[in-house]
Amino acid sequence: MKELKYIEKIRREDSLLSLPQSLSQILAMVGNDDFSVNDLARVILKDPGLTSKILKMANSAFYQQRSRIASVNQAVMMLGIIQVKCLALSASVFRADIMAAKYKIDIKDLFNHFISVALGGRMVAEAIGMESTEEAFIAGLLHDIGVVYLIHHFPADYQEVISQVDKYSGLIEAERDILGTDHAALGYLLAEKWNFPPALAEAIAHHHDVLETVTEVRLVHIVQLSEMINKPIMDDRTRHIEQRLYALEFLSRALRIGRKKLDEISFSLLTETIRTAEYMGIDIGDPVEVLARANKELYTSFMTIENLFRERQELTRRILSEERRAAMLETKNVAMATLSHYVNNAAMAISGRAQLIRMLKGKGDIVDPENRLDVVLQVVDKSIKKIMAVLSEMRELTNLEELEKYSESLAVNIDERIRQRMEKMSDDVGLELTKAPLSPK
Repeated sequence: MKELKYIEKIRREDSLLSLPQSLSQILAMVGNDDFSVNDLARVILKDPGLTSKILKMANSAFYQQRSRIASVNQAVMMLGIIQVKCLALSASVFRADIMAAKYKIDIKDLFNHFISVALGGRMVAEAIGMESTEEAFIAGLLHDIGVVYLIHHFPADYQEVISQVDKYSGLIEAERDILGTDHAALGYLLAEKWNFPPALAEAIAHHHDVLETVTEVRLVHIVQLSEMINKPIMDDRTRHIEQRLYALEFLSRALRIGRKKLDEISFSLLTETIRTAEYMGIDIGDPVEVLARANKELYTSFMTIENLFRERQELTRRILSEERRAAMLETKNVAMATLSHYVNNAAMAISGRAQLIRMLKGKGDIVDPENRLDVVLQVVDKSIKKIMAVLSEMRELTNLEELEKYSESLAVNIDERIRQRMEKMSDDVGLELTKAPLSPK
């Protein structure tokens, strides 16, 4: 059984991913009501790297302290327990020097994913009124701890998985076929070994099993939903579109979170990820690099929209010619939901880029003495509002079953209807979508 070598290493060795003992002690300690700052400081002081990281953050410009923080006790009181937990976790997980040496890819995108899923989890937890939102952040930060383990200890094996992932339906299937197990299962074993809370261990174990897992643990659904609204690691989010849409709907219902709120969270993730990485001291690439990666994904999404639209139109025409009204309506609804999802994601991505440019300009990273960017950004905002109008037209088209007659000419000329609506909107008063420029925290 080829999976045994990956499992046995976890069971045999006590020193995995550098800081398991300190990390486990910190998590256990802050979970009790009777711990003290002095107790926590003593655990931190056992690890020089973690001590340095905490003191560095406490004295960073982000916190704008008037006097220098010289002791770990002071740093813990100033930063707060939640931040100390996050720093301890990041010290274990975000080891760029080790991972880059063992794994011959740019790991910045991987770190970007960890932080973005953590932030998405915390935002979802806040939206549904979860009391301990930091648990969702930590679960998101650690949900792919199994990937980190495989990169650390079996880099050659995992490189083989990544090189062949396109031959499979996804990363999990590739891992199970090549390794005999997957990163979620290995992450669960690590969580058990380090005595993580049961809900956290379960979230790590099931973050990919949306429709296969029956659970009442909200933390599991929160991490699953955050994973869904983020770009998957080493996988193509354009595959299995309809399954992803169904999973998003299922998780939204389970957590009772509306689509509008979910869109707001998705809009803010890019900017917040850059900010969080900066003050946690994690290198996910400079803003230009992050923007380039996001733009590449955006281009891929647009190409997928175009191909899907052509395929769905052709399928609709075939169904109409065969007079299969019921099947046509189902296909039309799936097509519109799919297109709406991708157009909405594209609009979110564009809006995120506009916010990022405003933030960089506000920080002085972009020089624009003639304020030409303001005009450009107004055009972007106006275009986004037009995209929202297109989505409104698509939503109307999903109710075509209420009409007495549905002709093939109407199906073929959807693009003309959208163009007419957009032309009408361009003449309306108050079209521009205004946003205050972002200022750095």
